[in-house]
Amino acid sequence: MKKRFLFLILLSIGSIGLVQAQQRVALHSNGTTTVFGGGNPFTDAYNAAANGDTLYLPGGVIPYPATIDKGLVIIGAGHYPDSTTATGKTVLSGSLTIRGEADKLWLEGIELTGGITFYRNHKVDSVTIRRCKFESLLYEIYSGGGTPCLENSIRENIINGNVNFANATSSVLSNNIIGGQVSNASNIGISNNIFLSNTHSTASYNMLFYTVNSCFISNNIIFRNYSGEAYVYSSCNLNTFSNNIFTLVPTEGTNTFTDNYNSIDITTVFVNQSGNVFDYTHDYHLVDPASYLGTDGSQVGIYGGMYPIKDGAVPQNPHFQFKNISTQTDNNGELNIQIQVEAQDY
Repeated sequence: MKKRFLFLILLSIGSIGLVQAQQRVALHSNGTTTVFGGGNPFTDAYNAAANGDTLYLPGGVIPYPATIDKGLVIIGAGHYPDSTTATGKTVLSGSLTIRGEADKLWLEGIELTGGITFYRNHKVDSVTIRRCKFESLLYEIYSGGGTPCLENSIRENIINGNVNFANATSSVLSNNIIGGQVSNASNIGISNNIFLSNTHSTASYNMLFYTVNSCFISNNIIFRNYSGEAYVYSSCNLNTFSNNIFTLVPTEGTNTFTDNYNSIDITTVFVNQSGNVFDYTHDYHLVDPASYLGTDGSQVGIYGGMYPIKDGAVPQNPHFQFKNISTQTDNNGELNIQIQVEAQDY
């Protein structure tokens, strides 16, 4: 019944928006749904929402509240081109700041042209960011002190730049494709990611892992191979690196390395991939998954582990697959609209 109700909500938003070419945002609160239109539907719905409410965003570039300070579930239409042909992808143009009252915030199915920042020293717990695309992630710390964010889950995303965990701990970075560096991490589970960066520099700010300590780093695929240098990190101690694919043989230092796949030719790993920048046209499935198993017996990389990535990053709400809207009414004054929607299990 819940899925049927959700389907009807999204169908009404989609059909109204497609016919009238005006964006709508649905606010679901305590069993009641309110649909917001006008020039700033996301902001208006956000202002009306309370902790625990759900917002459903349409496709297209939509104005948005640049600061989130509530524990909401916010779900967009997705960001993969081949999965958003009927709706368009949900795009927030700019950066996003998350503040201290946003415990249990859930962001899904959104492309952000800028980065996500957890505001300086603000403690925000139990946040999930999944199936989104954004430039960078920063847990900001100021004047040398803060209370760390706990139990955050950053998974199944495309992160083009750096991830800085300065004010976070006891959290998960899993099944992402990451273009930059991971820094200032302590007690973070870093698993089943693809790290594309291969910057030809030994400077600390270009190391793949910088000031990462006491983390379990497993089942990742790591591209970095600077001029044959035998390390991928700087100022990193007491980490355990397990079942990762390396293009070189890393120097261990004070870290523990076990059951890794060393000196692998990265060009032989993926079905279709080249270079060091994420591309929607690439295929990040493994050519031979059984040859590269992770700590849990599933394959390394984004299709293994606890949170295997979903092809097309389709969000959990019912997915619009097809639409066909007539350009004019028929002889009876009726407009022919054909929409195909598929329910999602997760």
